[in-house]
Amino acid sequence: MMDTPILEVKNVAKSYGKGKKEHKVLTDLSISLREGEVLGIIGESGCGKSVLLNLIACLEPLTKGQLFFKGEEYTGKKPKDVCRWFQIIFQDSEAAFDPKMTIRQSMHENLKLLAENQDDADKRIEAMIQIMGLAPELADRYPRQLSGGQVQRMAIARSLVTEPNLILCDEITSALDVSAQATILQYLQQLREMRGLTMIFVSHDMALCSTFCDRMAIMKDGEIVEIGTPEQIMDHPQHDYTKLLLDAVLYVK
Repeated sequence: MMDTPILEVKNVAKSYGKGKKEHKVLTDLSISLREGEVLGIIGESGCGKSVLLNLIACLEPLTKGQLFFKGEEYTGKKPKDVCRWFQIIFQDSEAAFDPKMTIRQSMHENLKLLAENQDDADKRIEAMIQIMGLAPELADRYPRQLSGGQVQRMAIARSLVTEPNLILCDEITSALDVSAQATILQYLQQLREMRGLTMIFVSHDMALCSTFCDRMAIMKDGEIVEIGTPEQIMDHPQHDYTKLLLDAVLYVK
């Protein structure tokens, strides 16, 4: 682990609209992430989890606050300036692919954006697909020709083929059945062990995050109300909202 956090989000706020129509989504939010760590962010729909990921990846501008990567501020940069550092895996993986492109073509586009040498692109693409437990020939299919679990694994492969420093996972298992969820998490765990991946894992599933994440942050109305290890959050919650979420979880120790 590095002494300097790989990611720091300091006093970030995000609002849409102005005046009486202003809608505050995030309010004075701060988090930090160590290299190799998986941070789970848990909260109800609409609390600002996805917006936070978009801000970290510079897909939206901040209203207020600062962003730091390995100690260097990158607030205000464009997505193309940080896409080598951060890759987002979205909840609707099929919608994240261009339906007119095969999986292979979409992965080539990712590598082109980073001005990568394309000489060994196909080998890198097929190797990553195999790591995700899929047959390389599936790269030449369109997203609609794959199952939901296969498309989600392809989305993970597309993100990792660029060798980013940090993966931002936005509810990536919520649309999958239990078996597909387990498969996705199994491959992510293997990739953690192989590559020392750093991840932010956004979810509304506390039990799932407690088994996969190193720390859990509870988010309510655009604020982090509690953060700690899975044991601290699940066994000794401090905030009333955390206790309320736990009451709704069938949690078996």
